[in-house]
Amino acid sequence: MINQIFKEFDAALRSKGAYFYAGGIVVLCIIANIAVVAFRAIYGTNEGTYAYNIMEYAAWSFIVPYLTCIFIAHMVFGKGYPKAKKPERTKTYLSKLISGTLLAFVFLVITFVVLIVTTFLFQMNDKVLSNDAVRTFCLKMFLAMPLFLAGIAFATMFLFCFKDKRKAYAGFFLLTLIIPRIILLLAKEPPGIPVFKFLRTYTISQCFTLIPYPSSPERSVPRIIGLGLIYAALATVIGIIVYNLNGKSKKSKKS
Repeated sequence: MINQIFKEFDAALRSKGAYFYAGGIVVLCIIANIAVVAFRAIYGTNEGTYAYNIMEYAAWSFIVPYLTCIFIAHMVFGKGYPKAKKPERTKTYLSKLISGTLLAFVFLVITFVVLIVTTFLFQMNDKVLSNDAVRTFCLKMFLAMPLFLAGIAFATMFLFCFKDKRKAYAGFFLLTLIIPRIILLLAKEPPGIPVFKFLRTYTISQCFTLIPYPSSPERSVPRIIGLGLIYAALATVIGIIVYNLNGKSKKSKKS
C-alpha cells in the first residue's frame, strides 16, 4: 500500500494539473501584492497597505484552497474510475485519500513559501513583515489544516461515489459551498432562524470565517480541529462503503 501511495503521489505531482495549480498559486500571490502596491500608490500608506496586512488577507482567504480540494483529489484519482477486487478496494480508496492529502500538503508548503517570498520582494520597503506576523499566520494555517483534510476527504468521497465526474464535482460544491452558504444566510438577522443558527456553528465555512479572529468569542480551537477530523472520518467511512457497494452491484449485474 505504501508503494501504491507514493506511486500515485508521484504521478499526480508530475501531472499537468499540478503544474497549473502551482502556477495559479504564484499568480494569485503576485496579484495580491500588486493590488496592495497599487492601492498604496493611489491612496498613500495607511492601514491595509503593509506587508503584514497581506498575511491577514491570506488568512481570510483560506476557504479558497478548501474549495479547490476537488481539483487536488482529481489529480490523484485520475481520468478513469479505479477498478479493484473487493479485498483491495479499501486499500485503493485509502491510498488515493492519503496521496491526495500529501499532495495538498505540498501545495500548502508551496503557497506559504511563495507568499512569503513575493510579499518580501514587493513590500520590502515598508519593513513590517515581522517574525510575529509570520508566526501568527503559521498558527492560523496550522489550525486550518484539519479543515483542508476534510476538504480532501469530501472530494475523494464524491469521486468514488460517482463515476460521472460532473456529478462528483456538483456534489462536492453543493456540500462545501452552496449548502453552507444557505445555512449562513438563514442564520443571519434577519431572518435568524434558530435551527440554522445552531447548524452554522458546525459548518466548515463558519470555522474558516472565525480562524482569522483569535479574540472572537465564537472561535473555539477544539471545535475547529474536532469538526475537521470528524468530517474527514465520516467522509472516509461513507466513501469506502459506497465504493465497496459499487463493486458488489457490478458482480450482481454480471451474475
